[in-house]
Amino acid sequence: MLHLDLDAFFAAVEQRDKPSLRGRPVVVGGVGGRGVVATASYEARAFGARSAMSTAEARRRCPSGTAFLGGRFAAYRATSDVVMALLRELSPLVEPASLDEAYVDLAADEGHELSVEGVTEIGRRLKERIAEATGE
Repeated sequence: MLHLDLDAFFAAVEQRDKPSLRGRPVVVGGVGGRGVVATASYEARAFGARSAMSTAEARRRCPSGTAFLGGRFAAYRATSDVVMALLRELSPLVEPASLDEAYVDLAADEGHELSVEGVTEIGRRLKERIAEATGE
């Protein structure tokens, strides 16, 4: 079983699509007074922002210049669809857990080498293919 979790997914899509956000702290989630962080870029995490934190707390922790975004779920869905299609090339048995997470039964396709080295190589190649296909 392969578990894929695209860390900081929403923020990564925003940074990919908006070059001015690259290298900057980005927080995606509810931007109102009672909002909650859906994801934080690695740059924002360095200041202590994290998923499920109140947006107000993330604002206190992050420096000025941090991008607080409400989210563009159509863009996230489109990127997720690309990733899920790549997973389905590996196996007919893919169980998405969310837009950025899935479980893949590698044993359902007889063409895979399921040793530690083989699965590690599958993961390495998958990471490269995702980056190429999504522009990240």
